[in-house]
Amino acid sequence: MGGLALAAIFQALTGSAVQANVTGPPSSRTGAPNLGVIAAEPNCTACHGPFLVNGGPGEISLSGLPPVYTPGQEIAVTVSITQSGRGRFGFEAMALEDLGRRAGELRVTEATRTRLVEGQGAFGGRQYIQHLQPGTTPNPPGQNSWSFLWRAPAQSVGRVTFYVAVNAADGTGGTGNDYIYTTSQSLQPAGSPVTASAASLVQTGSLTVESIATLFGANLSDGVAAAATTPLPVELAGAKIRVRDQAGVERDASLFFAAPSQINYLIPRGTGNGIATISALRNGTVIGSATQLIETVAPALFTANATGQGVPAAVLLRRNAAGQDRIEPVTAFNSTTGRYEAVPLDLGPVSDQVFLIAFGSGFRNRVANNNIACLIGEVESEVLFLGAQGSLEGVDQLNVRIPRNLAGRGEVPVQLNVNGKRANTVTINFR
Repeated sequence: MGGLALAAIFQALTGSAVQANVTGPPSSRTGAPNLGVIAAEPNCTACHGPFLVNGGPGEISLSGLPPVYTPGQEIAVTVSITQSGRGRFGFEAMALEDLGRRAGELRVTEATRTRLVEGQGAFGGRQYIQHLQPGTTPNPPGQNSWSFLWRAPAQSVGRVTFYVAVNAADGTGGTGNDYIYTTSQSLQPAGSPVTASAASLVQTGSLTVESIATLFGANLSDGVAAAATTPLPVELAGAKIRVRDQAGVERDASLFFAAPSQINYLIPRGTGNGIATISALRNGTVIGSATQLIETVAPALFTANATGQGVPAAVLLRRNAAGQDRIEPVTAFNSTTGRYEAVPLDLGPVSDQVFLIAFGSGFRNRVANNNIACLIGEVESEVLFLGAQGSLEGVDQLNVRIPRNLAGRGEVPVQLNVNGKRANTVTINFR
C-alpha cells in the first residue's frame, strides 16, 4: 500500500530505484470480502510485509460513524493508527452496500493529505479515499489520522459497511518491514435494528456461525427474560430471532436474553456464509430486520464490564514446579467506581508457568494454527488452545502462555489475531 508499493512495482519492472509515489497508493486494497458478484479485494500485504495482516502491535480505529444513518446524512469520519517506531503511515477507505456496490459519496476535507480515486477492472464503480504523500508523516510520532466526510445515499440502500486498510511502514523507502491492518464497521438504515457481536459490542461488519450476537432495537419483547434451561429456547418474553442465510434457508436462533431494547442470541448452526437477514419477531410478527455478513471467523473477546473494552473476562492459571495448578483472578470489583478493574498480576518465581485463559466468541471455526497470533504487551505469546469452550453455548476460549519478561510492565494490551482478523483489544496488568 502507499507510494512505496508503486515504487516496488516500478523497480521490479525497470531494475532502477525510484522515490515514493506522491500521488498515493493503488486503489482497491482494502481487503473487503466477496460481496454479491464482486470478488474479494486484496490487501496491501501483496507488496508490503512480511507480517500477517493485523498481526502487528498497532491499533487502528474508525471513529465518527453512528450505528444508523438517514438518507442524505453527512457524517465526519476519522481513520486513526497508533504504532510506535513507524516512519510513515498510509490508508485507503471506502463505503459499500451489501451487494458490493458504492454506497454514498466520500468527500475530501484534507486536500493536501488525501485524495479520491475510482476503482478499476472488477472493482469499477467503487470510490476510495486514500493518503497523499504529505499525509503519510506521523503526527505526533507513532500516530497518524485522516479525516473525511461521507454523504449517505439519497435513498436507503440497506446496510452500509466501511472497509479500511492502513499501512504502518518503517519509512526507509522499502516494503519489507511494513505492517498492514484492516478493519470494517457497519451502519444500518434508520428504523432498522442494529446487530453486533455480544462480546465486543462493535458493528465490525461480520459475525460467524455459532457465535453470540446482540440485536439492539425498540419494542423487541413483552418484557425482560433470561434463558433458564438447556437447550436454549427460541422464544423469550414473546421475542424471537430468525436468521435467513444467503442460500435462503431460515432458522430460528437460540436466545440467551430478551428485553424491549436488546436480544442476545446465537447465530444458528448451519447458517451459510454470505449476507444474512436477521429478523426480530414479537409474538409472531416481524417488527424489524437487519442484514449481516456471516464469515468463517469474527473473533471477539468478552470483557469484565460487558463493554467490549478494558479488562477481559478471564482468569489466570498458575502451574508451579510441582505441577500443581491454581486459578487466580485477573479482575476485582471496585465498589467506588462500580466497575471491574485489573488486578496487578504477579508472575511469581521463574519455576512458575502462568497462563491467561480468556473467553470470547466467533473464533472456534479458525482455519489453521499458522495464522493465529496473540501479542501481550507487544510481545508474541504462545497460543496453546483456541476453540470452543465446550460447555457454554457460543463461548470460545483462548489459552495463552504469558511471557515472563512482562513482569513489572503495568497495564498492557492483549491483541488476538485469528486468520487475519483482529479481536477487540483488552488490557491486563503486571506488577
